[in-house]
Amino acid sequence: MADLKKIQAEQERAVVRAFRESVQSIRDQVTIQEIVNLLNVGNVIGVIDLLQLDESAFQGVTEAIRQAYITGGLTGAAQVGAVPVITGTLVVRFNITLPRAERWLADMSSRMIVEVFDEQRAMVRSVLTDALAKGTNPRTSALDLVGRVNRQTRKRTGGFIGMTEQQSRWSVSARQELQDLNPNYLTRELRDRRFDAAFKRAVRDGTQVPSAQIDAAIVQMQNNTLRYRGEVISRTESINALRSGQVESIEQAIELGEVEQGDTTKEWDASGDARTRETHAAADGQKRAFDQPFSVGGSALMYPGDPGGPASETIQCRCTQTVSIDFGARVARVEGFG
Repeated sequence: MADLKKIQAEQERAVVRAFRESVQSIRDQVTIQEIVNLLNVGNVIGVIDLLQLDESAFQGVTEAIRQAYITGGLTGAAQVGAVPVITGTLVVRFNITLPRAERWLADMSSRMIVEVFDEQRAMVRSVLTDALAKGTNPRTSALDLVGRVNRQTRKRTGGFIGMTEQQSRWSVSARQELQDLNPNYLTRELRDRRFDAAFKRAVRDGTQVPSAQIDAAIVQMQNNTLRYRGEVISRTESINALRSGQVESIEQAIELGEVEQGDTTKEWDASGDARTRETHAAADGQKRAFDQPFSVGGSALMYPGDPGGPASETIQCRCTQTVSIDFGARVARVEGFG
C-alpha cells in the first residue's frame, strides 16, 4: 500500500514552493522607482499592469496542483491494482486525457483565476487606493507592496503580494497599532513575537517605536502571513487534487468496464480530533454506493473536500474516504487522502 501521508506531504510542499516562487518572481520583476513614478500621478491601474498580475504569474501553482491530481489518479489506480477477468487480469490505469479529467483541470484553473489571480488585482487596487487617499509617501507604499530588500539574501521580503485583501489589511492595521502604541497589536496571531518586548517597553515608557523597527516587525508579519496563505492554498488545493484524481481513476475503471459500479462502495472517515467539524464527525462511518453523494451538514459531497460543495464543508477538510471494490474472492480497498 502506498504511503499516502508521505505522498500528501510531498504534494503540499510542491504547491507551497510554487506559491513562494511565484510571489518572489512578482517582487523581483519590477523596480521601486517605476512603482513610485506611477503612484506620483495616482496611476494605480498602471501599477497593476506593471506587476503583470495575470494567470501566468501563478502558473507554477496551477501546474503543481495539476501534478497532484495526476499523482492522485496514479495512486488510486495502483491501489485498485490488477482486476481479475475471465482471460486473466487487467491492470487499472489512469488517463489524464479523458474528457472528465480535462474538465476537472479546466475548472480548477478557472477557480484559481478567481480565487488567486483576480484576488491579487483587487488587493493591490485596494491597498494603493487607500494609501493614496491617506497621502502615504509613494516610496513607502511601493515598499509595502513588493517588500524590502533583505541585506543578507539581497532578495525582497515581506510586502502584500500573495495576500488576500483582508490579509493585507491585517498588516496595515498592525503598522498603525505599532505607531499608536495600541496594545491590540499583541493580539495578532501572525505577528513576530520577537518584537513584543520592545513594543511593551515603548507602551510602558510612552516612547515611540523607531520607524526602522516598525518596518522590520511588519516585514516579518507579512512573511508569516504569506507563509500562512501559501499553506492554506496548499492544504486545500493539493489534497483536493489528490482526492479528485483518486476518485477519477476509479470512475475511469468503471466506465471502461474494469470495475463493476454495483460492486463498489465508499465510507466517510472523519479525522476524529478536536479540529474536526461537527458535521464531519457526524458523517463518520456513513456508507454510500460509489456514484451516490454523502450527506454532510445538509450538503451533498461526493467525497471529502469535494470542490462542488460549500467552502464551509470543504476548505482544509482532513477527512478521508475508503472505497471498497468487491472482486468476488478479493476485495480491493482504496484508502483516501486527508
